[in-house]
Amino acid sequence: MKNTAFSLIEVVIALGIFAFCIVGIVGLLPIAANSAKSVSQESNANNIAESIAGMWQVASRNSTIANSNFPVTNLDIRPTALTNYYFNEFGQATNSNSASLRVEYVASQLAAPNTNSYSVNMTFSWPANAPANSPTATKRTFNYIFTK
Repeated sequence: MKNTAFSLIEVVIALGIFAFCIVGIVGLLPIAANSAKSVSQESNANNIAESIAGMWQVASRNSTIANSNFPVTNLDIRPTALTNYYFNEFGQATNSNSASLRVEYVASQLAAPNTNSYSVNMTFSWPANAPANSPTATKRTFNYIFTK
């Protein structure tokens, strides 16, 4: 009767292949974590932009955007204003030290015949403490037009 078993060489080769696969999988974990964080930040940016736009859209129609200083989540609409605001991962306005997103926005009045309309461009970038022109920062821009 013939004995059936694995030889030591077969076991070592199988362990080597297994170790190679595990090292590859573990090597992909940081990439997956960064991708998940980036997707989360992009989703937060989209939600915050939509919330701000919705609040600005339903703001008082008796006041023009150009003259109003009504705070909407700590943001004012002012033509030609370049303003930085910071939000944490929960979409709450915060200071720059604890922020995960930075928002820069420019509001400008449209030319005639739409002089009661304003274009607002919001640019979200993360990480929040990265310089504005940093190649490591991820940016998403949202454009809205409001008629008041």
